[in-house]
Order: sequence, then C-alpha cells, then structure tokens
Amino acid sequence: MLEIELQANRECAMRDVLLITWHGIHELDIFPGLPDTGGQNIYVQNMAEQIHDLYNCRVTVLNRGGFVHPYTERMREGTSKDPQRELYVMHVADDVKAFVRKEFLTGALIENAVQSVLQQFPSGYQPDVIISHFWDGGLMGDYLCRHFPQATHVWIPHEPVGMKKAPLTEAEQEHHSIFIRERYEERVLRNAHLVGSTSKLVRDDLADAYGADWTHKIIDIFPGVDVERFHPMQDRALSGREVQEHAAFLNLPAELFQRPHICEFGRSDVLKDKDQAVAAFALVAREEPNITLFLNLDETMEPEVARKIHAIVDRENLGDRVHIFSPKDLPQKGPGSEILPNIIKTARAFISMSVMEGFGMAACEAAASGVPVVGTEHIPVVTDVIAPAGGGTVVRGKDVRAAADALLHYLRLEDAAWQQVADCAYKSVVPAFTWEHIVKDMFTQMQQRGFDHGSV
Repeated sequence: MLEIELQANRECAMRDVLLITWHGIHELDIFPGLPDTGGQNIYVQNMAEQIHDLYNCRVTVLNRGGFVHPYTERMREGTSKDPQRELYVMHVADDVKAFVRKEFLTGALIENAVQSVLQQFPSGYQPDVIISHFWDGGLMGDYLCRHFPQATHVWIPHEPVGMKKAPLTEAEQEHHSIFIRERYEERVLRNAHLVGSTSKLVRDDLADAYGADWTHKIIDIFPGVDVERFHPMQDRALSGREVQEHAAFLNLPAELFQRPHICEFGRSDVLKDKDQAVAAFALVAREEPNITLFLNLDETMEPEVARKIHAIVDRENLGDRVHIFSPKDLPQKGPGSEILPNIIKTARAFISMSVMEGFGMAACEAAASGVPVVGTEHIPVVTDVIAPAGGGTVVRGKDVRAAADALLHYLRLEDAAWQQVADCAYKSVVPAFTWEHIVKDMFTQMQQRGFDHGSV
C-alpha cells in the first residue's frame, strides 16, 4: 500500500475526492483504443486533474487491476502518483487475474473486490465525494458508501442500459450482458445521491427509468475537451520538424503525415462500427484519389473488426490509403503525445459511425480542433451541439453512402466555405465544453441540490 500524506486545504472543505472507473485499462498515461479504454478514461482523468487543480484536494482514481498492461508489461497493482499533483491511480485486483471485458463483469466480482479496495486505501482515508462511472463503477461506489456514509455519491452512467440495448437484437443483448446491467444499474440509480447526465439522450433515458421519475437527482456533467491538446492549427499543416518527429517516433515515412486526410478515432469496440467508417471512406476514395484515412484500432483485441476492415481495404485496393494506428502509437503524454491531436487538427473531416455513445468525446475533440464532423444519430454531441451549429452532419448509422456524401461535401468545399464550417464546429464546443467550466458547474449544481462541500 502506498501511504499518501493528507494536505490541508484552507480554501475548500473537500480533502479527498474518489473517482471510480472500474473496467478498462486506466493509467496516468492512457492509451486510447485499448479495449474498453477511451473516452470515459479521458473524461475521468481530465475531471480528476481539474478537480485537483481547482480545489487543491487529494484525488484518487480507482480502477480494476491484477493483470499485466498489454503494452507496458507492468503488473497493474498498487498505487501510482502523478508527479505534479496529489493525484493517484489505484489498481485493485479481483478474483480473476486477467483482463475482463465490461460485458463479462459480474456483481459478484465487484462485491468480492470491495475488501481489497478498502485495504489499499491509506490509513484514515475518508472521501468527501465519490464520483463513479458506468454501472460497474457505480456498483463499486454503492458498496463503498456503506463504509463511507458521509460521502456524497455522484453516479455518472455515461450510457444507461436503456440506451445501450436500444440498437441491439435479443442475441446481442445477451452478449452484452444487458440483464446484469439492468439488475445492478437500478440499484445504483436508487441509492446514489446524484446522477450525472453527459448528454440530453442520457438525461431523457434516465428521467423515466425503472418505473420512477429521477429528475430530482439528475445534474448535467458534460464531457470536456483538453484545449491545450485539441485546438485549431493556424496553418492547417504540420511544420517540417513536426513531420520528422512523428515519422521518427513511429518509424513511418514522413510523407504519410503530409497527406490530405480524414480521420476516425475512438476506443476499440464493435459498437463503434469502425468498419462502416472504412466502408464510407472506400466510396470516397473512388472519387477522390488523393485522400487518406487514419484510424486507430487494437487489432489483437478486436480481431473480427480488424478482419472486416482489412477485407474492405483488400477489396478496394486501399492498402496505401488506409492507415491503422495501434493504441501504443498514440500515447496521451510524453514523447509522441502530439501525434493524435496533430492528425486531427490537420484533417479535412472527422467521421464516426458509432451506434452507441453516451456523448461522443472523440467527435467533440475534433470539433474543438476546428474540424467538420460527420457522425451518426447515436452521437449526442453531434446531434445536439455540433450539427445544429453548422459544424457537422448527422447521418443514419450503417448508412455508408450518406456518410460518404457528407465527407465528399466537406472535401470539395472552397477554402473559405470550409473554414466557416470549421469555425462553427469550434465555437459549438469551446468554451462550453471545457473542463474548468464543467467541473465548476458540477459543484455548483451539487450545492444547489444540498450537497455543499465548500467548493463553490
């Protein structure tokens, strides 16, 4: 156990905030694109850093451990500290010493890990606020509230089970363990002090769930963008130095980073429909011979998605025009961390064919980078924010022809018209979806609901 010294805080009554993101592979240095690892982890990490920086309190992120990280090969156990902050990531094992996809997590696995979590907390640990994520993190938070009754529990479901099951067949619902989620999600919803909605779709789904009206518990906690990483690039082209650095880091030809391109980024998940994005690009490529597609995918963990993508690439002879980055190619921090934002900033358009999103973090980052966005009706930030502002287009999921036409529209715009769309995309999410604004607003809403921790 890592003993952590408590720091006095004269300006804020909060001393400890606990964030729980149980599934996935959460680290101080996140690799987006790993299975079950993406927008939610970035959301949690950015929220944790902003809470620490605004209120000078100790922040701990709790994540399931007990298995080796697929890239760093480090056993995910114990507690790691951010070198610049009193911010910690704590990994705790359960009864299965291996990575478990969120679809296969059970209530028993989570319950049996509670005692190990309590033993790993430093002596005298008493969180003032517990902010849990998804149903599994919410269930862990519910158990921990029995031991920390003074804590305010805010549950952020991201994609409630009603949204999750809507696009799925009965067989797919079985595969995604919908029945388990329904059982435990209702319990968390009833017991949590407050429930955080990340979009209008989430709010609507939660407002009338399990035979009751929950609006009295719901507050808005939208995702935010790290504007230090994701912002418009003035010249829309990388410098020679940046091109050489990216090429050297990835051992790839420098020319690759100078191509006109569109991009698709998000976690590796069958519901992201990355193959549909590639299918849409294939239609674009028939009419625009000089455009390239960049996307990310963990091919070892999502072999079926990879198979579908490579089948399209081979059939359409796109081997030199579709480039797939693995998660380790796109680190969040340190060397190479500017590759992902630079690819997005210099794109002509961003596409996501996802059929399940609680918000759409990657699309929001693209908009904040001043890039037109093409997304499905299942991505709230596109339907509710970006497209209404004139910064993107909504297409139906699986409709690759409509997606291709939208991409072609943005590719063929004159520079001035394209820039107008790009400006609309940017202004639709900045400053409204920046982390400082969102965290301050979260604590204001908590105070208005009677949960005042002296943070406002």
